[in-house]
Amino acid sequence: MNVTRRDLLKGAALAGAAAALPGGLAGPAAAQTTQKRELVVAQGGDIAWLDPHMSTSSNDIRISFNIFDNLTSRRPDGKLVPGLATEWKLQGQQAWVFKLRSGVKWHNGDPFSSADAKFSIERTYDPAAKTRVSTVLTTIERIEAPDATTLVVHTKKPDPLLPARLGFYAGQIVPKKYFESVGAETFNQKPVGTGPVRFVSWTKDDRVVLDANADYWGGKPDFDRLIIRALPEMAPRVAALLKGEVDIATQLPPDQGERVKSNPGTVVAGALYGGLYVLAVNSKVKPLDNPLVKQALSLAIDRNELNETVYLGLAKPSNNTVMEGSKLFKPDYAKKWAQYDPKLANKLLDEVGLNKKDAQGFRLLPDGRPATIVVEHASEETEDADALHLIAEMWKKVGIKMLTKPQTRENFRLRAFSGEAIMTAFAGVVTAMPTPNTSPKEFAPTMQGGLQWSRWGMFIESKGRMGEKCEIESACKLLDYVKEWEQGTNEAERRKAWEKILSSTADEVFTIGTVNGIRQPVVVGPKIKNVPKEGYYAWDPGGYIGLYQPDTFWVAQ
Repeated sequence: MNVTRRDLLKGAALAGAAAALPGGLAGPAAAQTTQKRELVVAQGGDIAWLDPHMSTSSNDIRISFNIFDNLTSRRPDGKLVPGLATEWKLQGQQAWVFKLRSGVKWHNGDPFSSADAKFSIERTYDPAAKTRVSTVLTTIERIEAPDATTLVVHTKKPDPLLPARLGFYAGQIVPKKYFESVGAETFNQKPVGTGPVRFVSWTKDDRVVLDANADYWGGKPDFDRLIIRALPEMAPRVAALLKGEVDIATQLPPDQGERVKSNPGTVVAGALYGGLYVLAVNSKVKPLDNPLVKQALSLAIDRNELNETVYLGLAKPSNNTVMEGSKLFKPDYAKKWAQYDPKLANKLLDEVGLNKKDAQGFRLLPDGRPATIVVEHASEETEDADALHLIAEMWKKVGIKMLTKPQTRENFRLRAFSGEAIMTAFAGVVTAMPTPNTSPKEFAPTMQGGLQWSRWGMFIESKGRMGEKCEIESACKLLDYVKEWEQGTNEAERRKAWEKILSSTADEVFTIGTVNGIRQPVVVGPKIKNVPKEGYYAWDPGGYIGLYQPDTFWVAQ
């Protein structure tokens, strides 16, 4: 089997760029000129890490998924296909044998071999490495590299999904010789991979520059240089594109699509956004530890009004759950406790003992203070502030006072990860279109990035070194369901575990979803060709760019 990624992407209907959208097949390359053909992308923030095992941030993985390759990969229809491994098969019940692609070179010219793959995978779960992906490949018992093109992975128990997991984050392969010679810090600053683009430079808070890898095993990209510019504010991103300074702009509010359409030559591609706006609840804080209070807060939100007023009717009212179209979707997951019912919300709040009010109509806590929820957020976008203002007015009608606390993204993350924030407003689930074989870990307290249980997730990610052990039974039960999924021997068993997780999260309201399914505009300038019209703006599928990468675009000049 000797298939390149270009072959696999042929006829793809979706598209993407370092813009976080899936991508399609490149057309014929533009005529060569003496000037470098540049593809310039503007995204909403700078990167933090170039080491692929140290981050799952969308801004970071848009770049790392292009510098590095995995053993396996996904194509647009979701099927698993070859990457650095050309084939794989199960040997017995607990050993996967991978045949590796020969002739592949690292960006520094060193040959790729099984020693690199062994080193990379073992590093992800090595406690001393302290990676951010340490929980992904924990079923592995040991790895052998009997020759340069063979890798044998032994698992602690049967693991039929191991090849699939190696095709996503934690499965990115790094060069053993180079990494050990320069160390982790230098590797993060000057990474070397086997992917379609090679690292050139990173100017903090400005740009990352990447050159096309002329020796890429999947075929040289049809541009010479890829530049990722960090433009945190929406207005400069749009202005840069309209002035021709960038070719693709991402992370734009949905209402900006119509504005840029009027500019000659620009094209707006749409991507369905899984979880648009969600309130993550710190369930350790009273009275939010009571599910009835969270259910009441959810019932008090008129999602239809929110959608029409803030999102121009472009989204779908929904809980924070999988999107319609997923094989796991059930209407009840999206609607449970999400219908607008202030009468029932008031009833539930009375039942939990919050039945006394002050002169302004706000409910009183047992100690006599007004029931006040401080919602912290990092967004500077107007529609996010508008959404919070509207929800505050809705909660006021059931006697709950909301205060908002805008702050820098860095401070926001520190407060959320420390467990100090009572409630945070951020994007919703990024596992948007899972199948029964997709990991459900995002829906349980398994990672620090889950803002509703950051401290519990940190405990799992660090294997007990940091954070706190889960202490609320309904949340801890989700960890049991994840184990049931991991131990499932067939799709039916894994589906059953997923159903338990999605049903529980809908009923317990660990997060209060508002809307999803809105189209995230990705604006494309006139010289960039072969960007299809639709995709998914989500962690899964795609890893924002994991399925489809920008070497499949071409630059017309």
